[in-house]
Amino acid sequence: MEYNKKDANIISEAWNESNQHMNCPKCGNDMIISQINPISGSDDDYISFDTIIECGFCSFKLRSESFKILGGVKDFDLKKISIGSWSNSGSRTSSNYEHVLDYNMLKQLKESGELVEFLIVNNHVVEIIE
Repeated sequence: MEYNKKDANIISEAWNESNQHMNCPKCGNDMIISQINPISGSDDDYISFDTIIECGFCSFKLRSESFKILGGVKDFDLKKISIGSWSNSGSRTSSNYEHVLDYNMLKQLKESGELVEFLIVNNHVVEIIE
């Protein structure tokens, strides 16, 4: 499966920061993210999944790659985030991604030091899973 910058841009633009969910770029309704099959042979410390992002109301659909990280916000700005977490071997690691998350929410998470699960789609942090 091939992923491209256009898909990442669509995902990024679909995210509605004020409502904390993804909106369909075609009709504006809520998007559904489904992780379906693990992708083997990945060099990452995390298990990647073949992922479908689709609208619940119209025919818009795209395939993607996603994974989740349990960790804390180490640093961030308006476009990038550094997440402190653990590798598969149990050692501490830091990962850097572009994000589409709310700045104030990230500020609160960094101040609290709370561990949360981040959903990463095409190397963009798109959601914090509660």
